[in-house]
Amino acid sequence: MKSSVIVVGASGGIGSGVVASLLAEGYPVVGVGRHRDTLLDLADRLQRPAGLTLLPASVESETAARDLVQQLAGLRRRFAGAVVAIGPPRECGRLLERDEVFLEDRLHAHVVTQFSAARHLIPFLAQNSPNALFLGVSSAATEHPWAGFGHFSIANAALRMLAKVLHAESRDLPVRVQQLALAGLVRTYRNDHCACSEWLEADAVGRAAIDLLQHSDGSAAVLELRPGGSPEPVE
Repeated sequence: MKSSVIVVGASGGIGSGVVASLLAEGYPVVGVGRHRDTLLDLADRLQRPAGLTLLPASVESETAARDLVQQLAGLRRRFAGAVVAIGPPRECGRLLERDEVFLEDRLHAHVVTQFSAARHLIPFLAQNSPNALFLGVSSAATEHPWAGFGHFSIANAALRMLAKVLHAESRDLPVRVQQLALAGLVRTYRNDHCACSEWLEADAVGRAAIDLLQHSDGSAAVLELRPGGSPEPVE
């Protein structure tokens, strides 16, 4: 039987696709989400698979992330890795028309929560599941500002640097630390009415995560996924 995979943000659009792909590949999944009702909705959409364990928890603070790790330890499982696919819904608007609280909130939701997840899950995986993969999911919207989504570009630029720092600081640990940057918008169960061929599919993100779980040597801090492609290392 394959080792389990933790998916943080399991009930979100991308997280749901990752969960479905992992289950289809035979991986037991521990789906982590802030709200029990959205996790139950996830289980219903997937027809309540036996391999899915729901864990209402979050990584929004030090205390919450510490509690999550304690709950994971209580499951007494070996883990192939953890996929962290979290972040608030995108909100359009000019950044100059917002105040500093708006940017602080978005940076916390995108960057600080990913850091909190990494700070607790990386040591947990290193201690309990050697050679596991810690995989953060972000956007490739870092080199150029997205029109109307400047805060999103800023946050993902910070996430890319965070991934490089975490990768460098984890070299002596028995865990692979990487980030999967998604080049483009993602079609999920929430927006499946969209028919643009240039969008990524949520299950393609899941397949990329599986590919990295099974084959990545962990040498690249950041890998980019484009529609129709496979994860490719980026500088």
